[in-house]
Amino acid sequence: MFHQEDFGKRLKLFRRTKGFTQKEIAFRIGVSEQAVSKWENGECLPDVYNLKLLGQLLHISVDTLLDTEIDRPEKVIETVRIGGGEFEIVEKPKTILAGKVLYAKDYEDIDAFNRAIDAVTGEEKQTAFDLIRESVLPITDIHLSVNFWLDESCRAYGFVREAETREQPDGIQIYELPASLYIRAYTNKGNAQLIAKEECEIWELFAYIRDFFMPAHGFVMADNGAQEMEVFDSFEHRTGYAYMPVRRRQ
Repeated sequence: MFHQEDFGKRLKLFRRTKGFTQKEIAFRIGVSEQAVSKWENGECLPDVYNLKLLGQLLHISVDTLLDTEIDRPEKVIETVRIGGGEFEIVEKPKTILAGKVLYAKDYEDIDAFNRAIDAVTGEEKQTAFDLIRESVLPITDIHLSVNFWLDESCRAYGFVREAETREQPDGIQIYELPASLYIRAYTNKGNAQLIAKEECEIWELFAYIRDFFMPAHGFVMADNGAQEMEVFDSFEHRTGYAYMPVRRRQ
């Protein structure tokens, strides 16, 4: 059964993923900010014309906006709270990541590799993202760290998004993650305070997860090819989730 409240939640999710405010959405499709607020609160639905404009602006189909369920392939199997912090143990299925991937073996040394990562511009990333076919919705930008806990020569780093298919245009690299168990943590105040900060970036959570959370709760690094990911849920990359691939200690 279709519910207005479900539609409002989806609209809010897609809007935030794209980095738009309600005011920006309203301006771009020619309605009042109050109208967008009512849609997101489930008080009413946009007409067919505005549904089409919303789909065009958010780069999603009207069918996706009207779908009664959002596909959530990840399964949360346990939640662990430490003080004000919260960590989720999630099962993530096999995932195709597409975008720009740099490999350490292609550079003369690790310093050159790190400089190459830092030199990738926002324009280069966006050019790659624009070419990706069949991106998984809602779209999130991902920074992928490959083998950063192993020998430097086998490392890679990617600016990627999830995709439905491996069939991608020239210039787009693919990294396929196997199904795996992950520890997932968000960049909220509670988790930031665990590392003695008021705010934190995603990468700062990895050290806490690896050095404190994993030993205390019986986890070790996964050895199945799964990798660390910074999954951003804001357009400005200010917030998001740290994903650490793990297995339970035997």
